[in-house]
Amino acid sequence: MVSLFNCRRVKHRPGSEAGGSLVEFALLSPLLMLLLFGMVDLGRWLYLDIEVTNAAHAGAQYGSLSLTNAHNTAAIQTAAQNDAPDFGTNLTVTSATTSCWCPTAPGTIVTCNSYPNNPCTNGTQIVLLQVHTTGTYTPWISYPPFTSTITIRGYAAIPTGQY
Repeated sequence: MVSLFNCRRVKHRPGSEAGGSLVEFALLSPLLMLLLFGMVDLGRWLYLDIEVTNAAHAGAQYGSLSLTNAHNTAAIQTAAQNDAPDFGTNLTVTSATTSCWCPTAPGTIVTCNSYPNNPCTNGTQIVLLQVHTTGTYTPWISYPPFTSTITIRGYAAIPTGQY
């Protein structure tokens, strides 16, 4: 009986394809390395973006504990910077309490500058604390649209004074 797989043998000359795989690898390895480092750099950028956003939330969360904390900008900045250890003091943190309202009339905005005096006749004042964070990211590899540093921004807004 004749096997279907062995019916035709291809004559192979030894040494005719020696080194072909090495040449293909040498031609493709720079492209593969660029792709690998690009993916790692993109992951690093996304990680730092999440870290800047979480730092804004940490600062806003600290400020939302009380009205005293909401107006303590140095402590809010410290809380945000402690939450972003990869940036440290290079993280810019700004906080503002620009929107206040009374619980009896949530649509009526009152001035926040009257702290610690309460402008609300009934109930306590609710302050909206807004925290903005900004950090800079420098890519390892200079890509055509991203040739220099990239600004990463974070934002959080939490009502205070109701806890």
